[in-house]
Amino acid sequence: MSDITRKERAMGAIVGMYIGDALGLGPHWYYDLNELRAAYGDWIKDYMPPKPGWYHDGCLAGDVSQTGQVSMLLLASLAERGEYDEADFTARLDGFLDTLDGTPHGGRYTDIAMREVWQARKGGVPWAEAGGLSDSGEAAVRGVMLAARYAADPRGLAAHAMSNIHLTHAEPFVAAQSLAFILAVCRLIRGKTLENSGKSLMGWAQKEVDRALIDVFLQPGLVHQAATDLSIKVEPPERIAQIYGLACQLGFMVPAAYWLSSRFADFETAVLTAVNGGGNNMARASLTGALSGALVGIGGIPQRFIDGLRDRDEILANAEKIASVLD
Repeated sequence: MSDITRKERAMGAIVGMYIGDALGLGPHWYYDLNELRAAYGDWIKDYMPPKPGWYHDGCLAGDVSQTGQVSMLLLASLAERGEYDEADFTARLDGFLDTLDGTPHGGRYTDIAMREVWQARKGGVPWAEAGGLSDSGEAAVRGVMLAARYAADPRGLAAHAMSNIHLTHAEPFVAAQSLAFILAVCRLIRGKTLENSGKSLMGWAQKEVDRALIDVFLQPGLVHQAATDLSIKVEPPERIAQIYGLACQLGFMVPAAYWLSSRFADFETAVLTAVNGGGNNMARASLTGALSGALVGIGGIPQRFIDGLRDRDEILANAEKIASVLD
């Protein structure tokens, strides 16, 4: 692992997140796995468009979701400003919200967290109070951008990430678990694994999280231990999604992402296993893609996945800019 630079790992985390998001967009939210197989075959292995009348209808193969679009706003802000400028990011996000109508289908599918934020902002609620009680993963996903920018300063990352999380997610446990994920990505960018990661994650986060929630930072290391224990078998491995839960709660998805990125050394197997697990596979795959991309670096991601991203040029250019601080 030591021959992969932090810059390469940071770019891998960013690009890997978008790849996972786009791979999951077409076959998103099939909770009946037989229905998923009937629609997309026995094994999804590349970008696929959504079926007519299904979620994200109108998007093309290789498009990112609305969560991806919001993450791209943060990525662009970091690239242009050189640092986390919350006023700049929220101004961009306000402009994006103006293109939506507050319903699920006002743009690319609008999840509950963003609908709550849309309602709050249109009602004049300041950004400091706009976050709702959704238990979804959007804040964790976009926090990958911050992990890439601030991997050299984990405590500074924790402060910026928690502020950004609270823009959309105010529930304390969800916020803490989102932060744990973001710091786990940071640890991987720094060239470590998730093994025995609890102490360092706790240390980085201790000023940002109530002590009653601090055990959430043990989860990445504990799941890593289970995933690498040869006496613990999950076969077929995509069933890990059912073990942790197919639904949208971050608490269901993020441990599956830790397991998959720890269980499989290669990016393709980890991310495609996340996609083929069904349910909210889009979020699970984006979380897995960030972790696995940080482990293998941008050079370890199959080129076909990068080439198939419809926004690849913007993503790659901005990822290069923000990861350059790690040179």
